[in-house]
Amino acid sequence: MGFASIIITCTGLSFSSPRGSPCKKLYTAGGTDQLAQMIMTLAPKVAAVLADIHQRAPRARVLVVGYPDILPSTGTRCWPAVPIARGDVPYLRGVELELNAMLAAQAEAGNATYVDTYGDSIGHDFCQPTGVKWVEGLVPTAPAAPVHPNALGEQAMARQVLAALG
Repeated sequence: MGFASIIITCTGLSFSSPRGSPCKKLYTAGGTDQLAQMIMTLAPKVAAVLADIHQRAPRARVLVVGYPDILPSTGTRCWPAVPIARGDVPYLRGVELELNAMLAAQAEAGNATYVDTYGDSIGHDFCQPTGVKWVEGLVPTAPAAPVHPNALGEQAMARQVLAALG
């Protein structure tokens, strides 16, 4: 989906309205939420990948790993360390929740196990301080790609995957 590039776009827009929701205005202009549309477009692609995996490895146990919590529920702790406009934080969090819901639905429909990494990661979003956050911001403070899990996040996600495998 390119969530990192979406965050970069939203960061640039946030300087025009740090307390507003310029990113939401961009992606919902004209009455259609472009990010929701993108998620719907991805669903059949995920389904096709799962079908292909099952065809190539019919006895494989397939896991679909969801996204961890990237953003807090409100934007009050983000600005200016993570420059996402206050109104865009809950919007983007909602987009991530929609993405995870689509992945879970496709996993269920595609005979795969969905691994929910979101629930345990709440409170470890990229607006948290180093040592607490499991996802890095645009300028990582720990070894990780921007807007990707750091070592703490990867370890937590690995525990969840292992638990799903039993």
